[in-house]
Amino acid sequence: MKGLGTDEDSLIETIFYREMYKTELEKDIILDTFGDFHKLMVALAKGKWAEDGSVIDFELIDQDAQELYDTGVNRRATYASKWINVMTERSVYHLQKVFERYKSYSPYDMLESIKKELKGDLENAFLNLVQCIQSKPLYFADRLYDFMKSKGTHNKVLIRIMVFCSEMDVLKIRSEFKRKYGKSLYYFIHQDTKGDYQKALLYLYDRYL
Repeated sequence: MKGLGTDEDSLIETIFYREMYKTELEKDIILDTFGDFHKLMVALAKGKWAEDGSVIDFELIDQDAQELYDTGVNRRATYASKWINVMTERSVYHLQKVFERYKSYSPYDMLESIKKELKGDLENAFLNLVQCIQSKPLYFADRLYDFMKSKGTHNKVLIRIMVFCSEMDVLKIRSEFKRKYGKSLYYFIHQDTKGDYQKALLYLYDRYL
């Protein structure tokens, strides 16, 4: 993968590719990004998230929630490196609990805090990351909808979502998509795409019927 940009597509590609092309992806990130955004993308590419365990560490959940608050909303300048460490090294389930606990320290939820504290590519990246952690099926249902409705071309990203998600992920994404947007993903593919691109998406969709 060449020419990694600094937009939402790049974050999605990082999430998908971190287990498949770690070395190549890290090289592209080193060339194309900088600063805290660079640090976040490299951490995601390395795939350092812990595995979900059977034991819930409530003390660590509270500690992480307070640290996110103390290094963000509770100070003049957000210490992004601390946010990166917590959000790329803990398990997804742990982080979901951290975000819930965070609201006991901050007057804002995690997404609101990101919007208040960060700007530009780093803000966009953290917003996408937190949404994905909160609910991966809903996150990708939203991305599929946004990309199909946008005027730009996101063909490669749409196909990657359909290809690299597991069967269980795709079924959950389809369920969330219909619940939120009132009509099936199949309907939107028919309405908003055409030609060989439409055929490819419908083929991928039909794999899990």
